[in-house]
Amino acid sequence: MNTVSILYEDYPVLVNSDDVEKYCGCNLSEEIEGDSDEKVSNFLDTVHQQVYDFLIYATGDRDIKDRIITKYAERLTKPITKALLVQAKYLLASGDIALFNGVIKTVNGVDIKDNNQITEKVIGPTVVNLLIGTKPNILFAGR
Repeated sequence: MNTVSILYEDYPVLVNSDDVEKYCGCNLSEEIEGDSDEKVSNFLDTVHQQVYDFLIYATGDRDIKDRIITKYAERLTKPITKALLVQAKYLLASGDIALFNGVIKTVNGVDIKDNNQITEKVIGPTVVNLLIGTKPNILFAGR
């Protein structure tokens, strides 16, 4: 079982490679080019970083959001877990995860996108819908 690296283990709700296989039917060791534990861990880091940093923590204070998620864990764990799994599946379907950093290679060079454009391209639309519907709303009126 692969998990997120030490950099991301303090997020309140996490998924691991076994969760992705069980609920999405995707064996990350087979899906990710290179088939190394480090690459699988990096992929899981990317999934968590995008959901938490691009969406959940994008508005408001991180400490407050973490306390809300902890206090309402019974209500919020399942939708956050679903959002993380959907994001993992979205990234696998979208191709090379190394390119999801805001730098788009074009014929004429490199095009740097702003944060809203990155979020629109990188985050699966279903992920946003899952998190907008949480009670309490951890996105504070969505994006």
